[in-house]
Amino acid sequence: MDTVLTHRSIGISELREAPAKAFEEAGDEAVVVLNHNKPAGYILSPRLMTAFLDAMADRAVAAKAAPRLKSLSKARRISLDEL
Repeated sequence: MDTVLTHRSIGISELREAPAKAFEEAGDEAVVVLNHNKPAGYILSPRLMTAFLDAMADRAVAAKAAPRLKSLSKARRISLDEL
């Protein structure tokens, strides 16, 4: 069974009939688009998509920073002129 990651859903046929209405009703919630009762995709508002992408970027930066923090004691101070 496929996992559905939201409480709201719409059938793909309903989406084809009235896509603007589907986006309008979604508001700031994610909506799963079902095809034969299986998730085919998700509709996200621009605000929700931005939040999602920001969270992914934060995770990527944190993953990169974590190993570098271990070598922080070996770092040396430099002035802006040295950059």
